[in-house]
Amino acid sequence: MKNTLTPLKGKIKSYDYVGFDVETFGDENEFYSGGLYFYDEKGNEKFEYYTDKFKLIEAMLSRRFRNKTIVATNLGFDLTTLFFDTPFWNDIQLTSRGSDILLATYKLKNNNGKIKIIDTFNFVPYSVEKLGTILKSDKLTKPSFWIKKSNGDYDAIKPQNRNDEYELMIYNKQDCKISCDFMYFMQKGINEAGGNLKITIASTSLDVWRRSHLKENITKENFFIPEIKDFIFEGYYGGRTEVFKRGYFENLNYYDVNSLYPSVMIKRYPLPQSIQRVSTPMIKYIQDYEGVTKCEVITPHNIKIPLLPKRENSKLKFPKGNFIGVWNNVELRKALEIGYKIRPIKQVIYTETFNPFESYVKTFYKKRLEYKAENNPMQLVTKLLLNSLYGKFAQKEKQKMTINNLDYLSDDLKKQYLISPDDLTIKNNYLIKILKEDFDGLFSLPILSSYTTSYARLLMYDYLVKTDPIYMDTDSIVTKSTLPESKELGDMKLEYFVERGIFVKPKFYMMNDDVKIKGVNKAKVNDFFAIIDGKTVNKIKFSKLRESIRRGIKPNTKINVPKNMSLNDDKREWKENFISLIENKNFEDSSPVEIIDDDCVMNTESYIKEFGRD
Repeated sequence: MKNTLTPLKGKIKSYDYVGFDVETFGDENEFYSGGLYFYDEKGNEKFEYYTDKFKLIEAMLSRRFRNKTIVATNLGFDLTTLFFDTPFWNDIQLTSRGSDILLATYKLKNNNGKIKIIDTFNFVPYSVEKLGTILKSDKLTKPSFWIKKSNGDYDAIKPQNRNDEYELMIYNKQDCKISCDFMYFMQKGINEAGGNLKITIASTSLDVWRRSHLKENITKENFFIPEIKDFIFEGYYGGRTEVFKRGYFENLNYYDVNSLYPSVMIKRYPLPQSIQRVSTPMIKYIQDYEGVTKCEVITPHNIKIPLLPKRENSKLKFPKGNFIGVWNNVELRKALEIGYKIRPIKQVIYTETFNPFESYVKTFYKKRLEYKAENNPMQLVTKLLLNSLYGKFAQKEKQKMTINNLDYLSDDLKKQYLISPDDLTIKNNYLIKILKEDFDGLFSLPILSSYTTSYARLLMYDYLVKTDPIYMDTDSIVTKSTLPESKELGDMKLEYFVERGIFVKPKFYMMNDDVKIKGVNKAKVNDFFAIIDGKTVNKIKFSKLRESIRRGIKPNTKINVPKNMSLNDDKREWKENFISLIENKNFEDSSPVEIIDDDCVMNTESYIKEFGRD
């Protein structure tokens, strides 16, 4: 049945991998050399190294690799460096997520199959160096002839002699080997977990769950109520990130929850095929059933930490006031408990619940603790499996992309592409065709993802209201309070002690010497204070594919990006000047933002009449 997700059967498969990496030089990161590392049928290592770009391409796109998967770490860099300015680029189709390339495919001639190239970033966003540490196969030190800069980075230059050439080849070989071996490491862990390794960790987690832990068929809601999936998505919100007090602090505790999302996945969920539309929405359906309800709410007027989220200008806020939104019944029950007034407008309910993830979570959490006690690197695989499953049910679209260099495109193909110009963009001699398709696969079950994040926010809310929070980010809380700790799922652990902290706004803070500034990669302490002082911080980055085409430069060119950030935080209400707080080593408490929707029935006047206004 095409609308029903079923347990998977069949043999566990293992695949062969080829590690791929390129070496570059100069500010435009021009290709100098590249390698391919793999194992033959007898398990002997093989390494091929090329300083001729076209010979490397010819080797990669040969039939001998059609049954293997080529893998790079940071595929976008290596792929564009090698292929972008060649005729072969036009024959590569990209599967992407935003600006990230997940998969590149090249069709071999005469229907002889495909070459697949993937990214280790699809599984974990770790550098080659970090992957090497996990594998106990360390990345080599930078080539001795590269130029080390004062900030610790290196400028890669061409080899100057045979010794340099040999050193660079050995350096490249180790990088290729680490990428290759990491995929075998992942595959071993996934096969032992009872699944097949796919092209992303999310699809891999789904495979493991369906093979080993899904015990019953699940039919999608859209089969029973057409297009109800869009309504369910309206009630799907992410993690809570807020600053409650901002300024300068000393002696804080930074706690986070042991596996937040897995910890709530052992709870009961609405059974999708038990969905029913409600003709007359009522509060009793919120109290008696799981479901999704569009409603108007009035918050308790003096509430310091509101419960329900609301999207406003693409931001997730937690306001007080009188407003309309869509939420899951599990959160609305909590809202009623703490004094929210609710008027249901539209409603679907589920008459049955089930426990789809309990055995999956308990199995891999137990295994992870065992691996950690043994200092076994396989703990990474279990961690990834635990954290990557829930979001897969909320996949909304898939995106395929072709970017053709017009110089290498035949007249016939140009005409063929230009038949549907609405799908095309032409920029700096490149024709860009992006095909976004709404995803409605068997596992499109957003209520499972939505309830997971609702359960997680509720768990965090309980921690928030019994402590005096300064900052929170999804699964962590910074506070002066002391919380009980344990290793159990869903309990808190003290991550570290903060001797000195400065909190500006969500994802903009400094704790000890750990700096986080959203939008400023690898921010340092001096960057933090420069931005607070209103200065512009300049960061060097490598231009990504579509940005490069837009700018008319080669992909991976080093570009200077000026960053100046606002200190304003509109997720909460603030009164003091932030700069003066820092100068005086002081801090300020906040109050929730207030939202009053004009189209409420329990309108502004009745809200003010009942509660008054500050």
